[in-house]
Amino acid sequence: MSRFHSVWLAVCLSWHLGVIASADEFKQANGNILRGELASADEDGLVVKLDVGGFSKREPWINFSQETLKELAKNPKVAPLVEPFIELEPEQIKARERQKEIVVQPVSNRMERPPAKPGLVAAFITPLGLVILAVLMLANLYAAYEVALFRQQPVALVCGLSILLPGLAPLIFLCLPTHVVRGHAEAGEEEAVAVAAEAVGSPAKATSSFAGQGHQPQGGLSLAAAQKQEGGGAQVQMYSRGEFTFNRRFFETKFPGFFRIVPSEAEKDLVIVIKAVRGEYVGKRISRISSNEMHVQLQSGNASAEVMVPFVEIQSVQIRHKDAKA
Repeated sequence: MSRFHSVWLAVCLSWHLGVIASADEFKQANGNILRGELASADEDGLVVKLDVGGFSKREPWINFSQETLKELAKNPKVAPLVEPFIELEPEQIKARERQKEIVVQPVSNRMERPPAKPGLVAAFITPLGLVILAVLMLANLYAAYEVALFRQQPVALVCGLSILLPGLAPLIFLCLPTHVVRGHAEAGEEEAVAVAAEAVGSPAKATSSFAGQGHQPQGGLSLAAAQKQEGGGAQVQMYSRGEFTFNRRFFETKFPGFFRIVPSEAEKDLVIVIKAVRGEYVGKRISRISSNEMHVQLQSGNASAEVMVPFVEIQSVQIRHKDAKA
């Protein structure tokens, strides 16, 4: 029995000495060494149960040497905590890069990429784009037509240039002054005024001029009277749609005397004849006018008889003597 106790004592002593001899060493980066057993490990570091007794404070992983970290990485429980702090060798870095490489395998049923966004020119080639271009061109031609009528320019010329220069040609013609078309009556009146002015300034020159035309020289008053007597048919003035644009500015510019309540000597024997869609109106005065229509006081005996005539319905305007026939 005493022999059995001796053997058991010898075995326990040898196991204790083996444990002491096999105590782990934890080397730190600053050269210190902690001897003992691993007591606790987490993300903040580890705690060592010292072989001299007691526990060390929790040392961060970054304070340990690479050799100690590599030894701790062999423990499956501690390896995930230690690996981020282990410096890899160049061969290990290349091996990890090879593992990270992604090999793209060909796909048989790959979807086609969407078509690239079309440019501005390609957008107008589409059916919708062509419709938009056609609408813009028609609007351009309509604007050119209206500008040609407003400025009394040739419609074919303005529309043709608008096709070559869309938008720009109508703007250019709109900036030009209105082309005034003078009738024979206006030209005759201007010639008579010029001859009268020459007669006042140079009687001899006027005498020769009238002599060449088969007339006797006369004074200023007799000349005006002769012109009035001979100009019964020459006083007829005709303005037609297409040659003139009938609007408020046209009537205020051409016929200012017809707006007076008491007509002047020049307009007292004249009437304004308006041929419209609804009929023909013979008036002696324009009583009211707006941007779209005007009111004409008729030649009838009733002074309050007047008619409203829209500008869009007017076909022609004629100025003639009140006793002249249509």
